[in-house]
Amino acid sequence: MANDKPKRDTAYLVAVTPVSESDSQPADAVYAAVRQSPAEAVAAVRALIAGEARIAVVGSLSPRTTKAINLQPGEVRAI
Repeated sequence: MANDKPKRDTAYLVAVTPVSESDSQPADAVYAAVRQSPAEAVAAVRALIAGEARIAVVGSLSPRTTKAINLQPGEVRAI
């Protein structure tokens, strides 16, 4: 029996760091991307970024926090 439940969106935190010689450089920006998977969140942020950068999921927001800051399904926002 297949799982027919729709996936729930999660607000993933995605860090963006410019490519440089120093790996210890902090992220230039962190985005919240409301998507169904971490891979979808990375792809959504990558579509917004010009140039080369390291992009990685670094966490997620709780449903309570997502609601409190009014993030909507499909939204990507710098935080």
